[in-house]
Amino acid sequence: MAKKSIYKSEQGKKAIIVFYENLLAEWHQPSKQYYLNTSFGKTFIVESGDKNAPAILLLHGSGSNSAMWVSDAKALSEKYRVFAIDIIGECGKSAQIRPEFKDSNHANWLMEIVESLGLSRVSLIACSLGGWIALDFTTKYPARVEHLVLTATAGITPIKTKAVLLVILTSLAGKWGMQKLDKLIYGGLEIDERVLEFAAMIKEYYNPRTVVMPVFTDEQLKQIEAPVLFIGGENDCFYNSQKTASRLDENVENARCVVLENTGHVLVNQTEHFLQFLKE
Repeated sequence: MAKKSIYKSEQGKKAIIVFYENLLAEWHQPSKQYYLNTSFGKTFIVESGDKNAPAILLLHGSGSNSAMWVSDAKALSEKYRVFAIDIIGECGKSAQIRPEFKDSNHANWLMEIVESLGLSRVSLIACSLGGWIALDFTTKYPARVEHLVLTATAGITPIKTKAVLLVILTSLAGKWGMQKLDKLIYGGLEIDERVLEFAAMIKEYYNPRTVVMPVFTDEQLKQIEAPVLFIGGENDCFYNSQKTASRLDENVENARCVVLENTGHVLVNQTEHFLQFLKE
């Protein structure tokens, strides 16, 4: 587990958290924010929706936090009890600790949260790194998962070596490198200026994970009992979406896979797909 700060400076950490809190102010109301204690450190959660409705856990990607779910949570909270969880070791408000990607550390962390919330079964909507954690949980605790939604997920195919090298090189190339990296990640999407501002702040002040996430075996994927929806972009710079779809089709009995044309790693406006899948 990481012992040093995940931020490059205390000033940088403060700047990121202040910006994050401003984004959270736009969360669907009514909502509440709180911390849960786990054996892996405190975990920050934003909850909204009817407490008697079916539960959905939202898990963001690497170098991000629960602010990415602001618009999705508004629609989801109308029919579900939504819990957006800041992943430990990421640039949110949870503990800075980074457990190793083995021994079911992340699955156990998430189970502690599920148990603390008093939830028997949950649905998971997860992106990239969050998708890996959702898979870790679902393959270890399959009976606890109602539906599994994976967007641009890690864990099914290896990360592209070329992408890792490009990220390293562009991160060393100043402002030009940041622009190049944004184009690589966002593709041709029109991105809100505040999102780009926040992304630039994270690149400047935050130390991203450098450990490669393992790929789940066929045997592990076959443990999944819940219906699975995968959505990926055909031009994802990190993971091969078509190969991800093929592996899920081969190993998960009830998998539905969608590969979007002319789309990269970042996916937007997918909430209706989530809701339709959850309803079915």
